[in-house]
Amino acid sequence: MIEHFPPLESNRVEFDAPIIEVTVLEDRAVVKRRGVVELVAGSNRLRVMDVAPVLHDVSLRADSSVGRVSDTRVRRAMRVRRQDRADEVAALEQRIRELSERFDALTERRVRAEERLRGVYDMLGKGAAEVPEDAAWGIVDPESWSQTFTSLFTRGRELQDTALASFHSQQDLQREVGQLGLQRQVLATPSHDFVAWVQIDVVAEEGGSVEITVEYVVPNAMWRPIHRARLVGESLRFTARAAIWQNTGEDWSNVQLVLCTARSSLGTDPPLLRDDLLSAQRRSEEVVVAAREVSVNSASVGGVPSSEVDLPGVDDGGEVQNLRPQGFDTVLSTGAPVFIDVFSFEGPAARSRVAMPELSPRVFVRCVSTHSGPAPVLAGPVELVRDNGTVGWTEVLYVAPGAPFELGFGPDDSLRISRTQRVLKTETDPVDKWKRRQTRLHLYLSNLGDDGCCVELTERVPVSEIEHVKVSLIDDRTTGDPKLDAHGFVTWSVSLEPHERRRLKLGWELATAPDVKGM
Repeated sequence: MIEHFPPLESNRVEFDAPIIEVTVLEDRAVVKRRGVVELVAGSNRLRVMDVAPVLHDVSLRADSSVGRVSDTRVRRAMRVRRQDRADEVAALEQRIRELSERFDALTERRVRAEERLRGVYDMLGKGAAEVPEDAAWGIVDPESWSQTFTSLFTRGRELQDTALASFHSQQDLQREVGQLGLQRQVLATPSHDFVAWVQIDVVAEEGGSVEITVEYVVPNAMWRPIHRARLVGESLRFTARAAIWQNTGEDWSNVQLVLCTARSSLGTDPPLLRDDLLSAQRRSEEVVVAAREVSVNSASVGGVPSSEVDLPGVDDGGEVQNLRPQGFDTVLSTGAPVFIDVFSFEGPAARSRVAMPELSPRVFVRCVSTHSGPAPVLAGPVELVRDNGTVGWTEVLYVAPGAPFELGFGPDDSLRISRTQRVLKTETDPVDKWKRRQTRLHLYLSNLGDDGCCVELTERVPVSEIEHVKVSLIDDRTTGDPKLDAHGFVTWSVSLEPHERRRLKLGWELATAPDVKGM
C-alpha cells in the first residue's frame, strides 16, 4: 500500500508524459516531456507524476497542441510504502526471544564457573600456606602435595575455560541480537521517499486527443568534454566524447541528449566605470634591467602522460554550441559519470619526434592532424590510445573544423637525452666597459633502437627587448647551423642512425652596457 502526504487530488486525470529530450548545460539541465491525453470540452485538470523533486518552480512551462493551458504548478509530497510484514516481524521477535534465553543461560553458567573458580583459587592459597607449616613440623609428603596442587590447577583451568567460552558466546549472541533488532526496526518502519508531480489545467473548446509538452530546469546535472585519440600507423581516429553526471531524482531513459555550452548562470552586469588619472614623470637617466622567466608551453609535445584527469570548464571559443549525439542515450540518476560519443573523424597524421631537454630529458612522439569533424572539438582531456592500448592522458584546446591540431603520445623509450649547462664568470671588456657572460650547454642524444629516426630538438636562449642588452650565439661553441627565432628558441633537426650517439653544443653570450643595473 502506497500513501502520499499530502494526499493526491482525486479529481485530476493522470497521464504518461515520458522524457523525450534533455539539454544538458554546464551546471544544469532542461528537461522536456511529452505525452498524449484525452480531453473533454471545458476545463481539464491533469497530472504528470514522478518528475524531478529538485526542479525550479519558476522554470516550469507547459504547452498544449489544442486548447489553452491556464495554470501549471509543481507539487511535492512524501511517498510512504506500508506493507504488511507481521509474519516476518513475528519470526524475528521469536528468534530474538530464543537468543535472549540462551544469553541468560550462558550468563548463569559463566557466573557459576567464576564462583567455583574463586573457590579453587582460595584452596590453592590455603594449600600453599600450609606447606611450609607442615615442613616445619616434619611432615613432608611431596607426592601428596603434587597430586593435590595438580588436581586444583586442572580444575581451575577447566573452570576458567568454561567462563571464557561463555563470555565469548555471549558477545556473539549480543551482536546477533543487535542485528536482528535493526532488521525488526526496518521492517516495522514504513519506507518513504520524496516525490513531485506537475499539475496542469487546460481549457479546451472540444474534446479529443491532445499533445501536452512540459519543460523545466533541474540542478544537479552537468557535462564536460572528454575525448579519445587512437593512433594506428599514420592514421589518427579522434572521438569527441562527453561525460555526463546527473542526480536529479529522475532517470533519463532512452532520450535525445543535447549538449549545450551556453552559460545561463553568468551575470550580464556591465563593468563599473572609474576615472583614469594621468600623470607625467621625468625619465630616469639610469637603465634598470629586470630578467624574467617565460614559461614554455609544452602542450604541443604532450608532456608525460598523467594518470589524473582534470576536467576544466566548457570552452566553446566564444560561440554557443549545441551538440547532438546520434541516437538515444540513458543517464541514470546515480551521480556516476556516463560517457557518450558525440562525433568522430579519421585522417592522416604526421608523426614526428620532438624534445625540449630544459623541460624533460625525454623525446616525445608528436602527432599533427587536421580536424575534419562536423563540429568543433571543445577543450578538454584526451585519452591517448596506441597499438598496445592506453598510454596516458593529455589535453587539447579548442579546435575549429578544418584547423590543424597537435597531440603528444608520450615518450619514445628507444631514445635517451641528457643535458648539462655551465655559466662562466662575468667579465668586463677593458675597451668599451661592457659586461659579458657566456653560457655553454651540452646535449647528449642516444638512439638505442634498431631503426633510424629524426629528432627535432629545441633549446632556448635569453631574448633582449632593449638595445642596452645584447644576446648572441657563439659560433665556435654551437654545433651546426640551428634555427633561432624571435622568441629565443634554438631548434636542431638531428638524424640518428640505429644505436648512434650524438653530442650537440650551444653557447651564447649575454652583454650589458656599462649603465645597466639589475643584471
